[in-house]
Amino acid sequence: MNVRQLTAGLLVLASCQHRRPAAPPPVVDTVAVPSPPPEPPWTRTMAAVQAAADSGQFATADSILTAFEHVEAGSADATESAFWRAMLRADPRNPAFEPAEARRSIEAYLAAPNPRRRTEAGVMLRMLDLADSLRAVQAAQRSSAEARDRARDEEVQKLRDDLQRTQAELDRIKKRLGSPKP
Repeated sequence: MNVRQLTAGLLVLASCQHRRPAAPPPVVDTVAVPSPPPEPPWTRTMAAVQAAADSGQFATADSILTAFEHVEAGSADATESAFWRAMLRADPRNPAFEPAEARRSIEAYLAAPNPRRRTEAGVMLRMLDLADSLRAVQAAQRSSAEARDRARDEEVQKLRDDLQRTQAELDRIKKRLGSPKP
């Protein structure tokens, strides 16, 4: 075989191959993926409040709720914010805990129109009343114990004084009896 025959054979062979046309680009259905609904401001606010309260930053949590109430004034979520402010004030872990202030906050929440957490607020008021009763009993017991201790201390002091007088009288008697008369 010569070079010409080889070339001719390759040309024939090459011409026998069918070229396929390029595939058209795939058709992609463009379906709009809906975006999730925006997160309500109350959800973000409550998450921040819980994080602050869990870390013991009650003043920060109260500030967040106060700001939310001003921005969302008149909304149902603002009323919810007032409830949580009252709950934070009623938390004994709160360094600014004052039962009277907590009670006023809860009563103010209950006075608002249609409070959603009326039952929870009522329970908290009863718990504050119970805590006040326990504190009063504890204070009375402490006062009674202090009075009892004072009375005991006074009695012990009186007995010591009597003992010292008796000891002094015995010493005088010993001297009188023990010294010979010339």
